[in-house]
Amino acid sequence: MPTFQREGVSLYYEMSGNPDNPPVVLLHGFTSDHRAWRQLSEVLATSFWVVTPDLRGHGASDAPDDLDSYSIETYADDLAGLLQHLQIDLTAIVGCSFGGMIALEYSVQHPETLSALVLTDTSPAYEHPRYAQAFAAREAGISKNEEIATRMGMEALAKAATERVSDLFLAESLRKRFIGMSREGFLGAAKTRRERRDVSGLLRANLTMPVLLCAGQEDPVFSALAVMADELPDARVVEFEGCGHGVPFIKPGEFSGVLGEFLGDVRAGHAVAAHRTV
Repeated sequence: MPTFQREGVSLYYEMSGNPDNPPVVLLHGFTSDHRAWRQLSEVLATSFWVVTPDLRGHGASDAPDDLDSYSIETYADDLAGLLQHLQIDLTAIVGCSFGGMIALEYSVQHPETLSALVLTDTSPAYEHPRYAQAFAAREAGISKNEEIATRMGMEALAKAATERVSDLFLAESLRKRFIGMSREGFLGAAKTRRERRDVSGLLRANLTMPVLLCAGQEDPVFSALAVMADELPDARVVEFEGCGHGVPFIKPGEFSGVLGEFLGDVRAGHAVAAHRTV
């Protein structure tokens, strides 16, 4: 199992494709792991060297007991450590949801190391005056899950999170996601989401690389797309019709096409600025 150590924490990652090709790092969402990217990895691996880490507290990576060892800066440093471990000086990064939050923090700190940045289903801040009520409601639900995990543990959280899910396959998938995490990993990542700094005011000056912004129009997080798009007038912005949270996994074909076109334009040196709906 490929791992690297950072300050005593073992962090897992997988690779696919030819290491001689340009690298792309895929960062998964909260309570997920590298396996979420397998379908997209297979597509990208024909032209890129694809790296898919498990974020700390997730998957096969360690979940430290000390909740103070979880912060958005720590996650960004984990990513920097992975790139150093693999001797990657310049890479494209794709971040979904929580992975996008980490990608944003890393990118404003190290813009010179990115050939391109792709952000999907994510936001630059925990709170913002331009966010819709649906965004706040979603965060309130996650805070409630934190309370359940704190008081009763992950088995109780898995039960509470799936008791109203009528689709048995989806319910079982959700149950496995929650019980597959340690209590500390869940709470540490949730704390990180809640306590992260607002980087919205840093985007225009720092994100000098080509940027692709994606979101589903039915996603509670959708209102954050406009906040980022206004700060990044040269970005490519793509809205996905009839899509909720998790564009790469709800509409994998469409997302793969949009991503492939964007990365192709970046490699060709074409301007990427555009705003469209698919």
